[in-house]
Amino acid sequence: MGTAAGSGKRTRRRGVLATMTSDPFQHGVASGDPLPDRVIIWTRLTTDAPSARLHWVVARDPELRHVVAVGEATARAQHDHTVHVDVTGLEPGTEYHYCFLAGAASSPVGSTRTLPGHDAERLRFAMCSCAKFNAGHFNAYARIAERDDLDFVLHLGDYIYEASQTPPASQTPSPDIGRPFEPRTECRTLAEYRTRYAQYRRDPDVQALHRRLPLIATLDDHELADGAWAGGATEHRDAEHGPWAARRDAALRARWEWLPARRPDPSDPTRVFRSVQAGALAELLLLDVRSRRDEPVAGPAMADPARSMLGAEQRAWREPRRVRTHAGWRIVVSPSIMSPTWVPDPDEPLRTALLKLKLVHPEGIAPDEDQWDGYPAERASLLDRFAAHDDVVVLSGDIHVSVAGELRHRGDVVAVELTTPSLTSQNLDEKLGVAQRDPAIDAAEEALADGLGLEWCELASHGYVVVDVDPARVRGEWWHVAGVLERTADEQCAAAYEVPRGVAAFRVPAGVR
Repeated sequence: MGTAAGSGKRTRRRGVLATMTSDPFQHGVASGDPLPDRVIIWTRLTTDAPSARLHWVVARDPELRHVVAVGEATARAQHDHTVHVDVTGLEPGTEYHYCFLAGAASSPVGSTRTLPGHDAERLRFAMCSCAKFNAGHFNAYARIAERDDLDFVLHLGDYIYEASQTPPASQTPSPDIGRPFEPRTECRTLAEYRTRYAQYRRDPDVQALHRRLPLIATLDDHELADGAWAGGATEHRDAEHGPWAARRDAALRARWEWLPARRPDPSDPTRVFRSVQAGALAELLLLDVRSRRDEPVAGPAMADPARSMLGAEQRAWREPRRVRTHAGWRIVVSPSIMSPTWVPDPDEPLRTALLKLKLVHPEGIAPDEDQWDGYPAERASLLDRFAAHDDVVVLSGDIHVSVAGELRHRGDVVAVELTTPSLTSQNLDEKLGVAQRDPAIDAAEEALADGLGLEWCELASHGYVVVDVDPARVRGEWWHVAGVLERTADEQCAAAYEVPRGVAAFRVPAGVR
């Protein structure tokens, strides 16, 4: 990846500009992984040169007049000409602006923000997941980018989909809206994953999101392959597609190249899990529940206490972090929903909703082995830990619906869970082939809430969740866009729930429902 130099001196670029396009910044700019004193800034040069030097500038104002840092970096072909600069020496809780320069060309000016320091009193961010390019327009990204009340974007995974334009039977086909995948085939090689990321990063709404706010991201399975686990994936066959480890490494390499991210362990490119500290206000524990887990299995074997969703290394990392006392809120970021979704012998319409949303075994006879339901012993261990605290909030995604739920263990509520809807990936209405507010959807929502003991759910809208944290409470607001099959600016706040400090149960703000 590109690295920063401390000097702002100009360098000679003979032979480079001739190989660079008229707009070398076709994939925009981005920032990510903010800390109180630093942030990653990112860009990519469109050039066929082996390497190219460029300058970067960070300032306090959008006009870049009050400069606080400058430097040089190198875009190298071996990193797909992506550039990552870890800008240090910044002030906590402060907005900055930045751009890159290559010859006479300049990138768009991006804005970013450092995390608050130890005395943090508030944290407000947007949470999202499941961005399937060929399923719809990223209207939710555009709405997030328009907000001026956020510190960062928390992405829970499926930032890209590796899928083919003509998917296998295990995946949902997408509508023909003129947004086919590049490449049209399923991504399995480094070149193919790079091409898919490049397609996403040319999208204007993706660029607007990254230009406006820093990104903090974990991953779900589609950054790798559908149903990924430590040794393979649902649609991966070694005999046909080559070794899984090679494909996984290619997928993660492209991910590190194309996201504005700082590696938690530079010596281990497979590690994504990490902790993000927001002063004494909150600690975010970003889990990887896909790439290190044991293979999902159905039947009684899933209850084996030795089976792990986290893997041995991540489980060992998590244990001491759960007993830390100086952090206020403990916010557990789990791409997969932690609440149970299994109901034995459900009546209609609950049975159809559970099957279509892939919340139970495909035959409807057992829990879904792909979610936390498939790792009940390890989940119980986590919930034992949660029960020792009154300040745990779980953030999740993946299932393409909006959910406010309470996690119960041994008869008590031990934490609350906020589940974000998908950005574009198909919801229940699309899977059933009915209108968004068809009576079948209303009936399914009522049945799902009752059957799973949820505080609230909505099964037919795309969007995001705004999470607002202060010392007294955590608030979740579900914002839904009007649709994704065409570009639209309409959105509404569908629901809002709060959990007060020391209560571990939801409160509905007045005037929302």
